[in-house]
Amino acid sequence: MKRTILFGFCTVLLGELVGCSHLDKSSADTVESSSAKVMTESTVSSKEAKATTEITTEQSSSVQETKEADELNASEKEEQVKVVTEVMNLAQIQQGDYSSLNGTWENGLGKTIYVENNTMTFTDISNQEQPAGITGLNIDIPKLNSPDGTPEIVSYMGDSNKVKSYEQQLGIEENQGFISLRSNLPGAVIYVSFLPNGIVGDIVEGEIDRDKIVAVGTQNTATSVRAAYVYYKID
Repeated sequence: MKRTILFGFCTVLLGELVGCSHLDKSSADTVESSSAKVMTESTVSSKEAKATTEITTEQSSSVQETKEADELNASEKEEQVKVVTEVMNLAQIQQGDYSSLNGTWENGLGKTIYVENNTMTFTDISNQEQPAGITGLNIDIPKLNSPDGTPEIVSYMGDSNKVKSYEQQLGIEENQGFISLRSNLPGAVIYVSFLPNGIVGDIVEGEIDRDKIVAVGTQNTATSVRAAYVYYKID
């Protein structure tokens, strides 16, 4: 009898121990499963964040590249416009429009021409220390004027032969590849010649790859001068 009771007690105790063991294992499995789930969710979240960061970085890089391309295109367009406006326009010059020449020109002797739209101002138009101005197709040389501001009347080839010291209305001469504005003087001519890039005329050692202006009082051809007399744009 006693053995039967003791055996029953042991069986009950063993069952409780087994139940506890199963419970602990189940709890451990639950904890492990939850931990794995958290790790998986964390990994997925990390990957999503990384992917989002990469997309944002790519978008930012694309925007930057687009901006740089736009800036480059704008710069190239400005440069093209600048090149176009700096080309010597002979057709306009013949109409008294000098806007394609706007700026300051200087020769090797330190003489200058300042050009602004339809006017040109010379520190010496004839290489004889004669400052002058041209507006449209009219020239004004103060040193050769009478007190009223018009060209002085002077004797030429005898006292009975009176002529103007210069012609205010400029004539136009078309040459091969360039043009010249001319004002007749007694026994000479003042030429202002415009020679585009690639044209040198009769200039001795002129720079062929630049636009040029020659202003001279002469009895020779319009561009028969030494290199030092040639004006190039400096500003």
